[in-house]
Amino acid sequence: MDTVQVQFNLQCRVRQDTDSRWVSWCPLLDIASQGATKDEAKRCLEEAVELWVESCLERATLDAALRELGFEKVHPAEIRPGEQHLTATGAELADDTFPVHLLIPAYQAAALLTA
Repeated sequence: MDTVQVQFNLQCRVRQDTDSRWVSWCPLLDIASQGATKDEAKRCLEEAVELWVESCLERATLDAALRELGFEKVHPAEIRPGEQHLTATGAELADDTFPVHLLIPAYQAAALLTA
């Protein structure tokens, strides 16, 4: 069956907040989460980003939401790996960065189209 997928590659951050809590966030999407461990905080953030994208897709608001966050549409040929970089202040330099890669099935071709 033919499908359309949405792929996200985002640099996120995680840091220890207290002895028993880690916080994680995606600055570009303004989404945050937390967990008892570093890995749990990362996993929870990835789930939060995935739910945000799926919610936007269900409501047909992904384009508007991304534009509101400062994203601009570009042609795939214009995207060069490593071109986008985030600047960090002194406090942010101590935070660990990690990538979030999501591949979300967004649309599936109707059965009538393939019959």
